[in-house]
Amino acid sequence: MSETYFGLKNLPERSVKPRNSGLSMVMDKGLALREVEDFLEVAEPYTDIVKLGFGTGILTPKLEEKLSLYKQAGIPVYFGGTLFEAFLIRNQIDDYRRLLEKTGVNHVEISDGSLAITSR
Repeated sequence: MSETYFGLKNLPERSVKPRNSGLSMVMDKGLALREVEDFLEVAEPYTDIVKLGFGTGILTPKLEEKLSLYKQAGIPVYFGGTLFEAFLIRNQIDDYRRLLEKTGVNHVEISDGSLAITSR
């Protein structure tokens, strides 16, 4: 939509992808495949990365298809820190790495929302 369509002045211009600053992360809290398609139709140009939050990746039916939709749109995806922590607390980091490899997920969120992680 152009500025003239709504008549709003002085809106900042949005840079085009791939952006080096002003990145927009969107959290997918369990969208179904059709919801992802609808989301991409509307917001793909504004979305730089998607987080599968709150461990929803482990519950997502058709996960490979969902990841493929985002990949086709050129949007990287990562599992949120909750899933990382679930693997970490169970001493399954190697299994987490294999999950990343198997799914083609190349970004990782390291968080300490559920457990304390020291910086050594």
